[in-house]
Amino acid sequence: MSDPTGEKAPEPAIPDGTSVGVAETPYFLEGIQLHKQYPGVLAVDHVDIGMRPGEVLGLVGKNGAGKSTTIKMFAGAVAPDAGEIRLDGKTIHLHGPHHAHSLGLSFVHQELSDVPNLSVAENVMLGLGYPRRLGAFVSWRRLRQQAAEVLARIDAPIRPDALVGSLSVVQQRLVMIAHALARESRLLVLDEPTASLTNDEIEHLFAVVRSLATNGVSVVYVSHRLDEIFEITQRVVVMRDARVVANVPTAELDRRSLIAQITGTTSGQTAAERRAANGVGPPPETDVLLEVENVTLPGLVDSVSFQLREGELLGIAGLVGAGRTELVRLITGADRRASGRIAIRGRDIGSTTSSALDAGIVLVPEERRTQGLVLEFSIRKNVTLATLPQHRLAGVLPSPSVTQERKTAHAMIERLAIRASGSEQPAGWLSGGNQQKVVLAKWLRRGGDVFVLDEPTLGIDVEAKEEIYDLMEALTADDKGVIFISSEFPELVGICNRVIVLREGRIVGQLVGDEITESGILDLCYSHAADEAAPG
Repeated sequence: MSDPTGEKAPEPAIPDGTSVGVAETPYFLEGIQLHKQYPGVLAVDHVDIGMRPGEVLGLVGKNGAGKSTTIKMFAGAVAPDAGEIRLDGKTIHLHGPHHAHSLGLSFVHQELSDVPNLSVAENVMLGLGYPRRLGAFVSWRRLRQQAAEVLARIDAPIRPDALVGSLSVVQQRLVMIAHALARESRLLVLDEPTASLTNDEIEHLFAVVRSLATNGVSVVYVSHRLDEIFEITQRVVVMRDARVVANVPTAELDRRSLIAQITGTTSGQTAAERRAANGVGPPPETDVLLEVENVTLPGLVDSVSFQLREGELLGIAGLVGAGRTELVRLITGADRRASGRIAIRGRDIGSTTSSALDAGIVLVPEERRTQGLVLEFSIRKNVTLATLPQHRLAGVLPSPSVTQERKTAHAMIERLAIRASGSEQPAGWLSGGNQQKVVLAKWLRRGGDVFVLDEPTLGIDVEAKEEIYDLMEALTADDKGVIFISSEFPELVGICNRVIVLREGRIVGQLVGDEITESGILDLCYSHAADEAAPG
């Protein structure tokens, strides 16, 4: 595969722990003129892509650019309509994921795919053959020991006998990575592997990636976090509109040029970066909209108090396990608080989801695929799910009016620029960014005064992130209150009026206006001071 300019590109810089001769090594795995089309959607358009042993390749692009479909072809989950896949110079026809695994091709997809009712050990070693005793019985001790050894490679403090369904999202993702590492893989594809991981966990993952590359494993690293791409990869392939538009050594790129390649625009500065440079300003001097007083759930949230004003965009920061999601679930009634008071415009509300919704508080959850959408439903059904009484035949009959639902769905598709073939397209067919927009459309259609967005930009591309930033700003301009949780601290710096920082379920500090910096947030996250900040 050649550089799109037609010129031979200089050799990439070699990250720590990889072999100097990697750049001269031929591809061992290639996709040649791969092509895939779904009804109304061109997913992959005659793509050439190759992987070298011992190389860390970054694969980037907007949601819907074709990255996931390309990966699924190599995983045997999707058959190309045209083109071929070559392994060691020979054309292969993959008959499914098991066949791909047997050839040493391992994949950690963005969506959680653990088996929740099995133990961690069973998930890690699934498909590899469980150790036996007396020829017939599973040796659970040896199985747990094998899993523990793999988990130790990524420094994951997870008990092998724990039930996967009882684990946090972060822990489940680590189990997926361990499952891939348990195989003697020639290729490891990591699709958004650091979602919801702490900085320390990310560094551990990078160490694992470098170690694998040192031992000749090819790693394809898919991420919208561009800082990670620059830190861990040697070469970057950019996809846009279903095609490969760049194949460049990482050392030849900077952030601005990479963003320009991804978006197809000349400007490489994100909206959050522009806002951060210009300053966002402190909270507006408006009426208090939301009051949270001494809200507690033992072991998770400890006496948290703060206020949210009309037109304010409040960020909530903290490391994984700090209690961010647990707090907003209490505020929105998804979980019942043990004690404390929550009020909207001075009026107390109950501890249930219905009371929070009736008061005008809505939650856009972190796990959009499992908690925000019904993937088998169409966009139309998902968008109107929270407003079914407003879409009845003749306004009063219990049967839904498909015509009214389509009208609403089309309006929201246009308003949020949802990229889809139409309102009847299943939500599960959409890219991550467009799925997030459908969840937002559902709650925007229902309406509310306080919008709580838990990791709304997780796993979506630069352009879709900017659209969500614009949406949050539009809500605050309409005197709504927005609570924004993000693990990417630079975006909190770029758009929030105020940021409160949680640690171990308590507020350990807050930053206002120009005080909001990435280093300031990190200092509070790692601070040993446990004094609660004064309510805002």
